[in-house]
Amino acid sequence: MLILNNFIFNLSSKEISRRAFSISSALAQNMSGKYKNKACRYLRGKPQIMTYDMSRLPSDIAVSKSWMTWHTQNLDDFKQQLGLTVAQDEIIRRFVRAIFYTYLPLTVGGTELITKRRGNVVYVTGFLIPKGNMEQIYWLYGFTEEILSNLLKQPVKLELQFIRSADDLAVEYFVQPTTTP
Repeated sequence: MLILNNFIFNLSSKEISRRAFSISSALAQNMSGKYKNKACRYLRGKPQIMTYDMSRLPSDIAVSKSWMTWHTQNLDDFKQQLGLTVAQDEIIRRFVRAIFYTYLPLTVGGTELITKRRGNVVYVTGFLIPKGNMEQIYWLYGFTEEILSNLLKQPVKLELQFIRSADDLAVEYFVQPTTTP
């Protein structure tokens, strides 16, 4: 006997498995490629920036987002363990975000840094907003490449481009509809 929302169901375990019984609500489904602002309540109903890769559907990854996936990780000569690759990518992202924290644009998706592996070299691409002294930015640029190369024991190259503001990355603005109770 199963009691759900004050309804009594007289079902055996075979019937439940055969019918693929589900108690999740149809309204609680997650959809890929749909962005919602869950972080801040004060941004609901206001426009927020969607970058190029956020504005594309996940099914378009092989066509219009292929520039992000040009790497040699799947070739036999350059294969690494998946856990090692994921850990290295996370170390690179956290280190670059920590070093360039005032210069990185704030985006909703958190995909502002992309790591590509070509042979033995790791390329980190992204965008910077030049604020203040350019000599300091270039020093941090070289410092980051050198430290990450020594830490990961392979060459790391930064390919960071300068933009004026985070609005330059915006392909479109997404406005989440406000719901009234």
